Amino acid sequence: MVHHAAYGLDIEQLDVVVVEDSKPMQTIIRAVLYSLRVARVRVFETVELALEPILSEPPNVIFTDWRMQPMSGYQLLRIVRHKHMEPLCFIPIVFITAWGTRALVNKALRSGAHMVMVKPISPSVIHDRIKWLLQDNRPLILERSGFYNINGEAGDFSEEARDVQSIEQARILHQQGQRRFREMQSVLERFFDQKLDQEAERKVISEVEQEVAQARARELGRVGKVAPKKRLKKSNGFANVRKTG
Repeated sequence: MVHHAAYGLDIEQLDVVVVEDSKPMQTIIRAVLYSLRVARVRVFETVELALEPILSEPPNVIFTDWRMQPMSGYQLLRIVRHKHMEPLCFIPIVFITAWGTRALVNKALRSGAHMVMVKPISPSVIHDRIKWLLQDNRPLILERSGFYNINGEAGDFSEEARDVQSIEQARILHQQGQRRFREMQSVLERFFDQKLDQEAERKVISEVEQEVAQARARELGRVGKVAPKKRLKKSNGFANVRKTG
């Protein structure tokens, strides 16, 4: 079982790398980290500038922005998490971003990030999240893809994918049932438009009504068999995630 590179350390022992293209944010994050008595802070404006230094002297933690050019923070995460990048693949990565959407957070955590913090951030938030990170004992596991991920994250999102698939299947079946029902109603209306005697009319109406009822029962029965949605486990990697929608 492999833990991340900062597990069990004290804040005063940390060697932190910050990858951030905003000068004001560089200043703020550096000042906050030094106020927490972090041993060392190295700041880089781009992923390209950061790669060689972190390869030669691996840090304990990487703080990075999400949206940067030409390489993004997400690309940095994928590079670092590959098994051939050992020991960099064991470094915890924390995203600090202004784009705290649910989709972004899900993508980051599923790809091996330890947490996502949304700007603006305060010194107390950074302190609390670093303390949590140093005690985070979730092991890193090597997936078949060749990338390391945090144990439990991939499974959580697989369950979410299955739930979404079940909901989508229910929606499709419901739409099919509604479409079939409308078709049968159309047939019924056409028969009403015809000049039939009362006995023939009653027979046609009875047959069509039976067909409509059977079609609705079949489709509703299929939808009812769809597995109920499971409650997803709350991930420890969320921090200050904005609500969207």
